[in-house]
Amino acid sequence: MPTAVIVYDSWYGCTKAVAEEIARGLSYDGRLATVVTHVKDTTPEHVRDHDVIVIGSPNHFGAPTVRVRDLVRKLRGFDLRGKRVAFFDTCFATDRGKAMGKLETLLREQNPLLSPPFLGLSVVVEGTRGPVMAGEMGKARELGRTVRTSLAIPT
Repeated sequence: MPTAVIVYDSWYGCTKAVAEEIARGLSYDGRLATVVTHVKDTTPEHVRDHDVIVIGSPNHFGAPTVRVRDLVRKLRGFDLRGKRVAFFDTCFATDRGKAMGKLETLLREQNPLLSPPFLGLSVVVEGTRGPVMAGEMGKARELGRTVRTSLAIPT
């Protein structure tokens, strides 16, 4: 059975909630075993062993958190061909895509062993501590479903 891992960093819980919603989308039919884990509780080796890799971070001053950046830097050394990779961030509306885009750029740097395209999502929060803006969580579940339907999983 194929597996997916969603790795996130979260200070106030919004990014964790988005990760859990993406997991619901990935595992909606029960045929994709999905693990959600905080970045401090995982290793690059654990992440690379999955068929689907989703990495998320809150946007802190226009960038992902240090812990998430460090994980992505370490993943650059692995052969990720054939893996489905997606990124997400939580942010203010004015910062859409900043952290997510930097994660993708960071993973692509000096790493020819990638299989594009990458999917991504920015989820808007109302304030530093949240909550997630109304209507945004549905986008998170949809990202999971989109990644899931792109896999050829036998019935």
